[in-house]
Amino acid sequence: MNLRLLFKVSAIAEILTGLAFIVAPTWIIGLLLGEGVSLIGIAVARVLGVGLLSVGVAAWESPGQDSRLAPRSGLCIYNVGAAVVLALLGAYGGMDGVLLWPAAIVHGLIGAVMLWAISAQYRNSSKI
Repeated sequence: MNLRLLFKVSAIAEILTGLAFIVAPTWIIGLLLGEGVSLIGIAVARVLGVGLLSVGVAAWESPGQDSRLAPRSGLCIYNVGAAVVLALLGAYGGMDGVLLWPAAIVHGLIGAVMLWAISAQYRNSSKI
């Protein structure tokens, strides 16, 4: 068995599943569990979707790619995605837990710093 192909197919599956949970959580949960879902379940499913998307990106390998880029990109996507989902839940979803906005802000700050660091590393390595 080609291990590289197995990991690539698995990464694609995680990315697609994550996107499906982000875009259509009610539909996906209905297909998986055969049950309806509450607003809280939809919120959790979207955060799960961001997590699955980031796992897929972290597992993605490209020939000639810096071996640190995929896991760092995956974690960056998670932080930025979690910040966006949490902020949208607070602004438009009627959610108001005491840790919602602090979590959104912390994830946003971490994601922004990671994005800056990854792009700076990419710019520096591409000058060679």
